[in-house]
Amino acid sequence: MDQLFKKVSTIIILNYNFYWNNPIVNKYLGKQAIPNYEGTLILRKKGKPIWISHPFNYNQAKKEFGGKVIVKNHGKQDSFEKIVKQYCVKKIGYDGKFTSFSGLKNLRKILKRKTLIDVSMELQESRIIKTKEEITKITKAVKETKKVIMKVKKTLKKGISEREVEQFFQKEFEKDGYQAAFCIVAFGNNTKNLHHVSGNKKLSEEEVLIDVGASYKGYVADISESFWFGKTETKKKKDYERELKFVKDKLEIITNQMKAGVKAKKLIGFCKGLNMPHALGHGIGLEEHDYPGAIGKKSSWTLKEGMVLAIEPGTYNKFGIRIEKDYLITKKGFKEL
Repeated sequence: MDQLFKKVSTIIILNYNFYWNNPIVNKYLGKQAIPNYEGTLILRKKGKPIWISHPFNYNQAKKEFGGKVIVKNHGKQDSFEKIVKQYCVKKIGYDGKFTSFSGLKNLRKILKRKTLIDVSMELQESRIIKTKEEITKITKAVKETKKVIMKVKKTLKKGISEREVEQFFQKEFEKDGYQAAFCIVAFGNNTKNLHHVSGNKKLSEEEVLIDVGASYKGYVADISESFWFGKTETKKKKDYERELKFVKDKLEIITNQMKAGVKAKKLIGFCKGLNMPHALGHGIGLEEHDYPGAIGKKSSWTLKEGMVLAIEPGTYNKFGIRIEKDYLITKKGFKEL
């Protein structure tokens, strides 16, 4: 928190209209607040954050967020400008990544003679190390994702379409009180499409790739499973199982190197033999691709205790195969979530 306020005393984050998808809002409100809630978040070096709610959401926001933040209503009694001026003093930070030109122009108009500083980099860095509360939320999202994947694997049948499986994920997540952050279901040759959009292809005895994540109170999981559907022994199935084992073995080798102090780019050295046109992994948290960012050959950052990473070795030659699991970095190693 101290690093976040090195340059400023308060930070103002707009969450409305085109820019009401700022994930940092979820970090402080404590649940998936967007796009259902319109308002402005003010972070302070000392004291609880302030949530200036749109009048239409005020009563609900006060009920749901009141324990974590001070909820204000910019209705008739207290104008938005009055509340902002009350809490935003001295140097004020704003999130340049999620603030529109018109939004910044309006802030400058309201906060005349105040210094506005872009702290988007500091806000990003504040998401790198997860708190215990954040780890709990991610863990719940991971547990739910694994649970529904197991259900899907048991209910797969010939003739079901990719889109039907995707819809099954969405319904199961919602039934359990979660949301689907994203979902990729691919059969056959479609498994070689890295960001395949689930379509009408129907399942036969062939390869399957599922890449999916549940969302719990704004925090997401990111899990990939690759497997062969069907019991008929063929050369193609044997070739697939050989490649699948190779990828799984790589994942074990790579994860056994993970611990605090290891350079991220060092892990890439264990990917030899994989035809992998994407990064080895990335942070997860408020988004499925969260900070500290991707793990590639040029990644200069170091693994630290409290990071949560998705590691996803894959190969895309004759088959599309990707295995992805989520890990918490600990002082002495890692813990699979």
